[in-house]
Amino acid sequence: MTKLGLVLSGGGSKGAYQIGVYRALRKLGKRPEIVTGTSIGAVNGLLIVQGDLYKAAKLWKNISFSTVYDESAFQVCENPDVAEIYGQYVKSFISEGGMDVTKLISIFDQLYDPRSFFDSPIDYGLVTYNYSQNKPVMMTKNDLKPENVKDYVVASASCYPAFKPYKIDNDIYIDGGYYDNLPINLAIDLGAEEVVAVDLKAVGFKREPKKDIPITVISPRNKIVSFLVFDKIKSREALRFGYNDTMKTYGKLDGDRFTFKKGNLVRNYNRYAENFEMIVRKIISNLEEGLLKTIAKSSFFQTIIDNKLSYRNFNKLIEKAGVCFGFQEDIVYNIKTYNKGLFNELSEILPISFDFVMAKIKKNEYKKIVDTRQIVRFFYDAIVSNNLESTFKFLPLFSDEFLIAMYIYVIKGRRSTY
Repeated sequence: MTKLGLVLSGGGSKGAYQIGVYRALRKLGKRPEIVTGTSIGAVNGLLIVQGDLYKAAKLWKNISFSTVYDESAFQVCENPDVAEIYGQYVKSFISEGGMDVTKLISIFDQLYDPRSFFDSPIDYGLVTYNYSQNKPVMMTKNDLKPENVKDYVVASASCYPAFKPYKIDNDIYIDGGYYDNLPINLAIDLGAEEVVAVDLKAVGFKREPKKDIPITVISPRNKIVSFLVFDKIKSREALRFGYNDTMKTYGKLDGDRFTFKKGNLVRNYNRYAENFEMIVRKIISNLEEGLLKTIAKSSFFQTIIDNKLSYRNFNKLIEKAGVCFGFQEDIVYNIKTYNKGLFNELSEILPISFDFVMAKIKKNEYKKIVDTRQIVRFFYDAIVSNNLESTFKFLPLFSDEFLIAMYIYVIKGRRSTY
């Protein structure tokens, strides 16, 4: 078997995602022999090397601002506005040179177990940056000693300028992302022959791999919390995103932004796509040439015009419907339940009239129809009442809503209820 390396990027509070990824890798039987990390990746990596998945999950499930920050110096509410948070960081940087790292050290003291770390068969490496000497520093398990592990992990995680630089001996160190935020090359240097890289897409430099080896990159497919916002609800969500994305990457679950049980989307496509395409093509055939040219600018409509509605495009539409109706993104769906939920949600939306939509468009206020679900309901009612022709003029403005309405119409069929 090839030697597997797990590479963890920096990303602050997004780090919960990485623990979700590791939980999935364990379930899949993928056990890394090497772990490298930068910043929060160095912290998570240390816990993985120690075998402390429980500790790591507990940390992220219960994390809050008070876990990471000295709130006497940084007054924030439990659910602050992101702009307000960044403003606080700027103030802290101007007055103090960054937030104090005392709480980071306290977290580390609670988590670090020298014996478990050094006795572990998993090799380890981290990246930090020596600001005093203007050079990167890569530390491996062989380079570290029980008494200085804390220093270098905290140095790697000192996200300057949000946090103050960290001093080791007479030199100042800052976040390793200033040199390599995704240390694949460090894993290769330690002997990795295959890599799973968890990239949180945070700000930082990334180095091109020095060797051509198999690399599987796993990154968040959903929007997760800003890297400086620590909140247990968002962290728990990120844990689930990490787990789901990994299972999808390895073909054990379906979907992209949403997650479905294995095989659900193929069955759904086989059952509904042909009928969906046939009905939409029939509608398109009745459009005036000018309107047809306008909607053909939509890539989705073009695939139908060209008779090339793919499995991928059909599933994109299904996920757009979920976004439209505000479905929860971090759970695993059965497609039948998902489809039923779309119709049930649609049924709860109050209908709007043709005159209402027309009036909004005439006043150039159609973008103020904030609840796009109403537009979906508008098209759906027109389809059911066989009065769709009167709505054709709205297709260029609301093509996604029309297609979502058509999808719900197709999956519902002749049933009076779902």
